[in-house]
Amino acid sequence: MTYLFLAVVIAFLSSASTEEKSTVLASNSDTISLATLYERLNDYDVAFVGEEHDSPEGHRAELELLSNLFDRDSTLVMGLEMFERDVQHVLDSYLAGEIDESAFLEGSRPWPNYETDYRPLVEFARSKGIPVVAANVPRRMASLVSRSGDFSPELFGEDSVYLPAAIDFDSKEYRERFMSTMEGMPHAGPMGAMNPENLFKAQALKDAVMASSLSSWLERGRKVLFFCGRFHSDYHLGIPYQLEKSRPGLNIAVVTLLPYDSNVSGEEFSGVADFIMLCR
Repeated sequence: MTYLFLAVVIAFLSSASTEEKSTVLASNSDTISLATLYERLNDYDVAFVGEEHDSPEGHRAELELLSNLFDRDSTLVMGLEMFERDVQHVLDSYLAGEIDESAFLEGSRPWPNYETDYRPLVEFARSKGIPVVAANVPRRMASLVSRSGDFSPELFGEDSVYLPAAIDFDSKEYRERFMSTMEGMPHAGPMGAMNPENLFKAQALKDAVMASSLSSWLERGRKVLFFCGRFHSDYHLGIPYQLEKSRPGLNIAVVTLLPYDSNVSGEEFSGVADFIMLCR
């Protein structure tokens, strides 16, 4: 696959609009506007946005993306790694106004940084009637796989309903990148004592479940904007890879969010994503 490399530099300044202060740099030094970026993303069936979870600038960029893509397609669906499949009914009830926010938070196991980083996305979706997919595998399932390496329905019991029809483990590049990441982790930490192969299987399970969570919306012809950690989408690996395997021919874009001061070069980042956004 040939990937289009674009670096998108976005300045979020309170004194001026994002559009006015944005510069979009392409690998060939051409420039495009953010409006052009939004129009291009609107041509894809699914756009995966890979974030660094602790980047406030990246989270602001996500809200800009959601708002602008919704302006172009009011049938847009948002997918989130940050909620798990078994809390979809709680999320749906909150979006529909059937429960209040305290009940939603109590029943949905939000991430610790939900209030500052993901609440703006959910509240925007709630105000506009945008469906939100709680996409991730229940963490207890990933934990079982990381300990046992097993995927049998008997192991998962009632949770086996969340298993996708297929999970692909055949990407050598993804395996190598994952193992390289594991090698960089402290051996004294909780991950250091675990079997790397089992951890890779748990990672693939997460990716495959998140990919399969979109099936019903894609079958209805709905476009999806999906937010996840960048390792799940960089290089069209992870979730995009699993989705392309199960639904060949799908038009998928990958956007990677990086800090504004990243040392970006076309040679280094070519292939990471279709679009790279440098945010501040």
